Amino acid sequence: MVNAPNNVVDESLAGKTILAALRAWQSNLSWKAARELLAARRVSVNGTTCQDEARRLVAGDVVGISDKARPKSPQHKAICIRYLDEHLVVVEKPAGMLTERPLAEARLRKAEAFQTPSLDELLPRVIDEYAGRRARHDERLVFIVHRLDRDASGLLVVARTAEARDGLTQQFAARTPSRIYWAVVRGRVEAQTIRTHFVRDRGDGKRGSIEHLPKSTASNSRETQLAITHVKPLVSRRGQTLLECRLETGRTNQIRIHLAELGHPILGDVKYGPLGEKQPPVRLALHAIELEFAHPLTGEMLRFESECPREMPLP
Repeated sequence: MVNAPNNVVDESLAGKTILAALRAWQSNLSWKAARELLAARRVSVNGTTCQDEARRLVAGDVVGISDKARPKSPQHKAICIRYLDEHLVVVEKPAGMLTERPLAEARLRKAEAFQTPSLDELLPRVIDEYAGRRARHDERLVFIVHRLDRDASGLLVVARTAEARDGLTQQFAARTPSRIYWAVVRGRVEAQTIRTHFVRDRGDGKRGSIEHLPKSTASNSRETQLAITHVKPLVSRRGQTLLECRLETGRTNQIRIHLAELGHPILGDVKYGPLGEKQPPVRLALHAIELEFAHPLTGEMLRFESECPREMPLP
């Protein structure tokens, strides 16, 4: 089978299994052949390998079929600890790993979840190994207070106690932590502040800015969230621009949405970028490169910088 273009799930397939969707898009595909595609790691949902044949799709999901096996999901050894104390841990999350297992995937069997483990599932083990303790990680909890997209990489702070969780949550709600990302886009982008209001569903199952919806649609009463991103070009060459993006708010997919609506989607963004790229980049070109916040117990300012991963394409 040749590499197929990405398919966007519409309302007719919303709620259907990935197997049913594959057969709807390729009428000559048998149930057995569809299962073999999944088992061979040749199917992705929103850029991430899917091997769960019972996974239910939602409108807006982007499903791709590759002509070769996709890379295996990162495991616990791909997580790098940058700081650790009894209250919190700062890590570098690899691209391709969920920050936190969503409730929609809570039904996954243990063997299926092991194929695509999330940071919150792996981090207790990573902490035990880092601290030189015998692994009793199933007894330890961590608290996610902010997230990186699955396909993004970089710095993340995670609470280890309820007291630290509450303190960090208050800081992020007050927008006091500094979060800076690097992103690579096609074309030239000028320095600017992007300020819009997000809706959960722009009409195709994806988040988006109400300012970019048709007037007839935008006029409908919708709950919105303010989203602010400060953008500054660092390097522009070979038709691409490396951007520094500073988050003032931290909405889901915020940088990806803002840059896509600007007409410059991030390279490798299969969800908000153009469909059917002939040679998509190896990964989403988005990395959380700087993080600064106050320690929730001591008040000490903690600042961390990360190097851009070698596999992230730079201009």
